[in-house]
Amino acid sequence: MSSGTWLPLAIAGVTMLITAGVWVPVAVATRGGRRLLATGVPAQAVVESVTDTGMSVDERPVARFVLAVRAADGEVYRVTHRQSLPRVPMGILGPGTVLPVKVDRRRRERVRIDWAAWRPAPAAFPAPYPYNVPR
Repeated sequence: MSSGTWLPLAIAGVTMLITAGVWVPVAVATRGGRRLLATGVPAQAVVESVTDTGMSVDERPVARFVLAVRAADGEVYRVTHRQSLPRVPMGILGPGTVLPVKVDRRRRERVRIDWAAWRPAPAAFPAPYPYNVPR
């Protein structure tokens, strides 16, 4: 192989490796999230905090949530979770917002916010914080 042909091939190969290294984990996480929404146990969670991660997926911002999740047995526990947001202003998702979530049957720390089932509370009537989570 002449020196003029290996350099473009090497650049193309490195570019493909970097692209695969970035997008394969994103694709796996997205597929796992869809599976969790389909098979997870329905529960409710209260937002304790939400912060922007500075990342986006499909032009949707990814946020870091600290959630107080109420399990089906009534136990409340805290989870830190990252997920993309629908096209809704981030200000609506402040502390105290109640969100529907799906919880993994085997690993309760794995949750997924069910945006399709979420209905924002009217701003004039904010919901009181319903859970007392030990710190």
